[in-house]
Amino acid sequence: MSAAANWAEWLSRTRFAGLTEGERDEFMRHLARVRDRVLDNAGLRPDDDVLDLGAGTGLLTFAAHDRIGDGWVFAVDPTVDALEELLRGAHEADLAGVMYLIGDAEVIPLPDASVDACVTRSVLMYVEDIATAAAELHRVLRPGGRISLCEPISRKGTNLVTTVDWSPLGPELAGRVAAEWEGYAASSVMMRLDEHDLARVLEASGFHDVRVELEALDDTWHVDERTIDVRLDAVGAAGEPSLRQRWEREFSDTDVRRLVDRLRSLAGETLTFRRPLAWVTARRS
Repeated sequence: MSAAANWAEWLSRTRFAGLTEGERDEFMRHLARVRDRVLDNAGLRPDDDVLDLGAGTGLLTFAAHDRIGDGWVFAVDPTVDALEELLRGAHEADLAGVMYLIGDAEVIPLPDASVDACVTRSVLMYVEDIATAAAELHRVLRPGGRISLCEPISRKGTNLVTTVDWSPLGPELAGRVAAEWEGYAASSVMMRLDEHDLARVLEASGFHDVRVELEALDDTWHVDERTIDVRLDAVGAAGEPSLRQRWEREFSDTDVRRLVDRLRSLAGETLTFRRPLAWVTARRS
């Protein structure tokens, strides 16, 4: 079994306990599609050395390892817990040729010109100083090195708050729901990234052949009691509050109950959210 297949089997056993089999399978198909496209766009070759920046639990790390043979994958992440999970997955797969390093996009713990490619998934969206991150990527790449990034562009998407019709609750509460969302979106790290700004920053850092493709994916939500709780309690990023926590902080208990009851009234319906993804590639000269 390949390292990527071992990783997928391990993740399915350890991280998806709260999902139905169908939900788990759909999510794994999405992850596999993102993984394969990022790695295809990186043009990985045997003996390449690869930086997986923001490696998390190893989605790109293990699949990159399968493609490069005797090359090395440098799995860099700021979260010790994530790297420990990655290490456990590597141990189960009896994997060599992977180095695990604590670091982030603004301070990559590698020497100059040390890798042939850098791959990321949903990493730069959390970075405050994109220009510094772009300069670091340029620094660690060898001449001719490639980057392949997949980044959500959340500011151009839709979500539960912006899709549900809150008008049955009256204009006053519906207006406060909209205002709460606007305030959160203006301050959330997940709303900062713009694909055009990212392309300009990469070019200013010395990258060539910068290409950006924006793809709008559909996220279909079949509303029922269980999935309402899943959506309300989901956390988009470490340190970010869930929607339920935001509502409980902003609204009275009575208003929170009214908001949740409005969602329950939609049981049996299907809502579709737009999830834009930016696929970005570039090359160091």
